[in-house]
Amino acid sequence: MFDFNCDVAQSYGVYRNDDELEIAKYASSVNVSAGLHSGDPVNIRKALLFVKENEIAVGAHIGFPDIQGFGKRKMDLEPEELEAIVIYQIGAIEAYAKTMDLAIEHVRCHGALKNMVNENTEVAEVVANAVKKVNPWLNLYVQDFETKKIIEKIGLKSAYEVDFNETTSIRQIREMINKPDTIHFRKLEDIKRAYDVIKPTPVNYNRVQEQI
Repeated sequence: MFDFNCDVAQSYGVYRNDDELEIAKYASSVNVSAGLHSGDPVNIRKALLFVKENEIAVGAHIGFPDIQGFGKRKMDLEPEELEAIVIYQIGAIEAYAKTMDLAIEHVRCHGALKNMVNENTEVAEVVANAVKKVNPWLNLYVQDFETKKIIEKIGLKSAYEVDFNETTSIRQIREMINKPDTIHFRKLEDIKRAYDVIKPTPVNYNRVQEQI
């Protein structure tokens, strides 16, 4: 059982990324950009309407406050600052989702923040604790199995994610020692190719039952 996830609402003003929702048609969960690395209220609304119409899982896609660098530049923040931007972004998506009778299920970090969470124990702990403060039922997506263990010791659910690219196959993913809970896609042709082999199933509804 695999979950397919992708990022949405990464348009900002006149800068458009209309391919995102085409990719999302084949996903079982989407990560809605919260406005600091990309995304704006109009595109967040558009993404959440898509979620509601297609009945798929939704999460908050959070990053450093770096619109110009698309959240790819590392920022050295104090723990209090990092906690603040995590809570702020999750809160924005959670509040907007509630207006559509939706509940967010997970959090996925973006760019430099994602790398730091997977490489730095202190950063992972600050982010995980901040997520837990907002909602202890949320899943935090990570790409390092040891980081997953650290987060779960804190008492927060964590989904193990791998990136799918042109060199990846479903067979390779199935044969991994630590099999992923969710697979992240960036390209339409990749997710369509994977979808032809296996149909995705969300694994992050831990409010309903233990799946991870």
